[in-house]
Amino acid sequence: MRHITLLAFTALFSFASHGQVIFTSGFEDWAAGLPTDWYGSKSNIIQTDVVQVSTNVHGGNSAVQLIKEGTGHQRFTTQVLSVTANQEYEVRFWVRGEGQIRLGLYDGRPTGSGYASYTAYTTSTGNTWQEVALNVVAAVDAGNAEFILSVQSTVAPEHLVVDDVTITALAIVAPTPATIVEIQETTAPDGASPMSGITVLTQGVVSALLGNGFYLQDGTGPWSGLFVFGTPGALAIGDSVSVSGTVTEFNGQTQLASVLNMVTLTSGNALTATVISTLDGNTEPYESVLVKVEAANCTVSGAFGQFTVDDGSGTVLVDDVIYAYPFVVGQFYDITGVLQYAFSEWRILPRFVADVEVVTGIGEAVRSAVAIGPNPANEMVRVAADDARAAYAVCDAMGRTVLQGNLMNGVLMVHALPAGIYTLSVADVTNLRQAKLVVQR
Repeated sequence: MRHITLLAFTALFSFASHGQVIFTSGFEDWAAGLPTDWYGSKSNIIQTDVVQVSTNVHGGNSAVQLIKEGTGHQRFTTQVLSVTANQEYEVRFWVRGEGQIRLGLYDGRPTGSGYASYTAYTTSTGNTWQEVALNVVAAVDAGNAEFILSVQSTVAPEHLVVDDVTITALAIVAPTPATIVEIQETTAPDGASPMSGITVLTQGVVSALLGNGFYLQDGTGPWSGLFVFGTPGALAIGDSVSVSGTVTEFNGQTQLASVLNMVTLTSGNALTATVISTLDGNTEPYESVLVKVEAANCTVSGAFGQFTVDDGSGTVLVDDVIYAYPFVVGQFYDITGVLQYAFSEWRILPRFVADVEVVTGIGEAVRSAVAIGPNPANEMVRVAADDARAAYAVCDAMGRTVLQGNLMNGVLMVHALPAGIYTLSVADVTNLRQAKLVVQR
């Protein structure tokens, strides 16, 4: 991808400049034991742990005491407010007492179950008022947004007391268009991105899905993969997406976090893995890239679903974070997966059964290809099996079997499958054969 492509997508996102106060609260008005402009629908702090305070307030006649002993935060939210996509908001308040407090936002964004990532906790340790200013960015236009004060580890007798909250819309800064290579390529010894801390707009094809995020691939080769932190939602492998967020370093991994906007452009796009050596699987240029190692010998069966493989160049770990394959020590494999860096380790993450092929000799896989067509398909696929009634199974991108049975005269009906990329396995009289099946709608 080039800049001109990314610049075209900036039209998908709207930007405006604001510098006005949108909300103020001194906790002066209460009804039924709660401040009238707080305790929105996303609050989960117990109502009796929200207490009106009238002594040692910061301003006016009252403040609010929030009680949440122990870890495990609880939310205290504003009533609904309107927010603007890509708008940064500063939330400024005064706090005293003992405990931890941080800022969040619910705006219904497509990732994170509608919630923005929380800021780091601010710790209050004394009974002297201190001013705190924290910022959060809205991802979408929303008329039902709620700003969140998240609290934990409060200590009696004061717990946390909050007063005089002001929320201000700050000037918006448009994301910087950048390719994944521009985000990832670095000469820093620690592998940190040269764009760390910058809000960017980038584009790629979804190559793998995790519960807390997904991987994007832009072409092939070094520096071409990126992890995006945020719930994938309805995304599928093969979706081309345009996404904006902040480049962040987390536990040594470069990732896109605090996602503002994400637009699915097309579905069913093909992906090509970059062939690397097992030794290259321990290097920064291939972080988050969809890779393939060939004729790699499984040398160690470790704990927690980890295996060690070696093609003769050096070892790399294979992990079952996405898909668990029963590797056998002494067997050779061709292995495809995204290369993840986590917990100070590099490891390849296969995504489904088709990502692992048993090799009986260099370049000779037990699973051969089966011819199918049309591919991409919409209603039906013809399968070139020796047995027109051969058994088949179709697995989705998460390795789950979504169809199985026997072919009908060599025909497989796929009209009920959602658009996406699947693995078709056919067991006929000769062997087990597989093919990548793309379903388009």
